[in-house]
Amino acid sequence: MFMDESQLKIVNISSKGFKKELLVSKKEVDVLRSFLKEMIKGEMMVINTNMGLGIYYYDFYNHEDFIVNSFLLLAACKGKSKDHFFIQSLNNNENIRLETHRFFEKLIKNPLLFKSYSKSLCHQLNSHYEANSGLINELLHLWQDALFQIDTKQELTRTILSNMSKLEDSFIEKASKPLLQQLIRESLSDLRIN
Repeated sequence: MFMDESQLKIVNISSKGFKKELLVSKKEVDVLRSFLKEMIKGEMMVINTNMGLGIYYYDFYNHEDFIVNSFLLLAACKGKSKDHFFIQSLNNNENIRLETHRFFEKLIKNPLLFKSYSKSLCHQLNSHYEANSGLINELLHLWQDALFQIDTKQELTRTILSNMSKLEDSFIEKASKPLLQQLIRESLSDLRIN
């Protein structure tokens, strides 16, 4: 499911002194995304939630310094520096898996935050699916694995599965012809029952 060991990279940026607000505006995210996309070239997306900013990309090379410096240019306009942020770069599959599991384990302890985070995440993934389908499918697989390993309350598990089902359905509609959509839905339906 994962690309070559050196391909998937993630840079996470969050605020020190957690605040339930976006680090940058939607307009600033669009500017940052366009700029980074031009430089990185391949599949790349920026996810902006109340939990922070996640930059996901495929490349053989690590672009952490470039990504962080680009973000800090935006932050400097608001009088903030690198000292105001936690910055984490994940450059191999094992670190990505471990951090993803740790992140969801922590997030699930706050169901309201989890619900708002997953709603925002789903909306953003949906709007960027066509340009980043390979990257998003890999991330969904990664997140799904992490979530199923966590011992959660039944109600939260239903919420998680419901959100994933909605995402899968949305992606099927965008990515497939009608006959293929039907076959995929039937397959997923069998998988969900099992």
